[in-house]
Amino acid sequence: MDPWCRLDITFQRLEGLVDRGLLRARTSVKEWLLPGEEDLPSPPNSYVVSFTHFHERGFATPAHRFLRGLLHYYKIELQHLNPNGIQHMAAFVTLREGFLGINPHFDLWRHFFAVTLQKKREKRQELNMLMGRAGI
Repeated sequence: MDPWCRLDITFQRLEGLVDRGLLRARTSVKEWLLPGEEDLPSPPNSYVVSFTHFHERGFATPAHRFLRGLLHYYKIELQHLNPNGIQHMAAFVTLREGFLGINPHFDLWRHFFAVTLQKKREKRQELNMLMGRAGI
């Protein structure tokens, strides 16, 4: 399995996201944590893996209820989505809420979109990919 790609993210860069209003300010609750030296992402319970590039391009927390529902339904996490998948979800929600003035509906989503979970073969085994495995 490919190792988890460690980035050179720093506390100062995350504070810069806070200063720009792209990430919530850190309190004693520790809303966000820097990644450790683990080979696979292993956040504490109730934490999710997120990427600074997501926030720099407008992703905010808490995520939209519809996005959280899709992640739950397909049993995937945020890091499993690729940028195009996030764009499809955002466009669907924006069309429904912003243009039509109605809430996004999951059955309509399933009518228009199919989500496939990609796997890779390694030594005659099918393994889940760590990132970007959910194709929409």
